Formats: sequence, C-alpha cells, structure tokens
Amino acid sequence: MENVKKQEDPGMSDRRVRVALIGAGHMANSVHYPSLAEFEDVELAAICDLIEEKARATAERFRIPRVYTDYRRMIDEVEPEAVYVIMPPQHLFEPVVHCLRLGRHVFIEKPPAVTTFQTKALAYYAEEYRCITMVGFQRRHIPALTALKQRVEARGPIQQAAVSFLKSTRDLTQPAFVYGGVIDQLTVDGIHAVDNLRFLCGGEVVDVVSDIRTRYVPGPFPNAFTALITFSTGAVGILQSNYTTGRRIFRAEFHGRNITAYVDADREAYIVADDGEPERYDPRDFFPRRERHHYLGFYHENRHFIDCVKEGRQPTSNFADAVKTMELVDRIYQARMKA
Repeated sequence: MENVKKQEDPGMSDRRVRVALIGAGHMANSVHYPSLAEFEDVELAAICDLIEEKARATAERFRIPRVYTDYRRMIDEVEPEAVYVIMPPQHLFEPVVHCLRLGRHVFIEKPPAVTTFQTKALAYYAEEYRCITMVGFQRRHIPALTALKQRVEARGPIQQAAVSFLKSTRDLTQPAFVYGGVIDQLTVDGIHAVDNLRFLCGGEVVDVVSDIRTRYVPGPFPNAFTALITFSTGAVGILQSNYTTGRRIFRAEFHGRNITAYVDADREAYIVADDGEPERYDPRDFFPRRERHHYLGFYHENRHFIDCVKEGRQPTSNFADAVKTMELVDRIYQARMKA
C-alpha cells in the first residue's frame, strides 16, 4: 500500500485537513468527533445523517457549519480531503466505496465490513484510487499499552501475549448475534482482541487452534471463544473473547525477555522485570488529559489518521492490514477443535 497520494502543500505540517462526517450516532459523538474537535489542524466542514435532527444536534455541539441527509451531495458540494464514515458494519460498504472512488481518504470504525470479502473489496478500491484509509482498532493506540509495549520491546521482542475481551449478556434468552443476526460477536466485537494480538505479536499468522462454544443462550451461535495463535515472529498469542462473564473487561498481558506488562486501560496497568516489584500505574496518567477518549486510545488513533493524511502515508491499520485481521477471525472459526 505504498501507492498513495502525496500532498504537495509546502506547509504540510501547518495546513488544515478538511473533513466531512457521515454518521451522528453514539460512537461518533462520544469518542471520534470530540477527538477531531481538539485538533487545530482539522476543519470539520460538514456532517450527514439520515436522521436530520441527529445531524443538526451533532453539528451544533461541534460547531459544524453544514448539515446534510444525502452523503453524495455532501461530498460533491463540500469536497473534503478525508471522510469519516461512522456507522454499523452492514451500512458501511456503499458510502465507503463511493468516497474511495472519488479519491477521498477514509476512516471507519471496526469491523471494516460484514465479511472478509467485503474488506478485501474495500482494500482493492483504496489501492486502485490511491486513498489513505484506516480502521478504528483503537486498542493499538491506548497510551498505557503503547508505552509499556515499548519498554518490554526495549529488551527484545515480545514472545507471548494474552488478550481478553470479556462482557456480560443482558438478556440470556436471546441468541448470541448482533444487529438482529447481521453479524457474529467475534467479528463485530471480539475482533478488537484478535487485532490486538496481531499488533502485539507482529509478523504473520502461522497456525491457529481454537475452541468455540455457545454458553447459556439459545441457538447455535457461539459467544465464547478461546484460541492459541502462533506467529512468524516466534510469538504465541492467546485469545479469550466471552460474552457471558461478570463484567466488561479488555486486558492485554505480554511478556518479553524477563519482563511482563499488563494493561486494563479502564482500571490498572503494571510492568515488572527480573522478579522485582511491579511498577503500578493508573492508565489515565499516560496522557495529560483524562477523558475516556484520551486514555482508551481514540484521540491517538484519530491523531494518527490525520497525521498520515497530511504526510501521505498509510496508517498502521489501513484497509489492507484490516484484511489480515478479518482473515484471522475466519481462521479462528475454521480451526475449531472437535468436541
């Protein structure tokens, strides 16, 4: 994915990126648009949502001058450099392809699509039209995780990692699927843990063994996933994604050369080496500001995308890279052990 448009503006570092927004839902309003609104080098030029009242409320909150209910018209009239498309995966494909075919750089939330096939199609369009793209795997950008990862890797590569994404289920009488059956829980949500293992272990996937089960809910749709993944770097990853646990927890533990780090960005972090005493941290202390979108990595992933647009380079989690995460999800299903 080296074939991207280079910006020719000699004042690249100071210039503003003109951004249009598609979607005025919860994720957009709670983490992404607050992050963008803090960047002096971003112009929030317009917003679009099918529900005009939602679009206008978001526009008022973030001082966005133009409101639309037709994203095609918005792109034509506003001519943004980059577009944020923040909506559920079953609605992503058409507007994202439209933006890419017009040469607009695109940021989307995870998962990048309903299927790996769709994700590959998006990656194809991104390369064909030389667009900079990013999928919001914000767990790669948690300040506590990136800081402690750097300290572990200062001694050598990570040799083992375990990542868990755990949640409870509010209604145990309902099957384990999302958006009424459009997509499964591992692809839509557990994918954060899948991608974080790729980020921590590096390299390419060599082998996968998994156990997949349906716990406590009706229907044949799984909600408990355990996998052992080996990588070309020699690292081994352990995945745990379960939706009938006591509470919501996202945690990563990773080991290097006589050193271990642990991060639960909502609660605690520590690092310990050579059988010494752990250095314990409040994960919110790794960045000067302590709002949720700061310490959970949303601010930093959005900063990464804007910087990449300005510098003409691909983000770490571009569409082509996201294909690999979707393929690993597929391999976890395919490697299911016989009961």
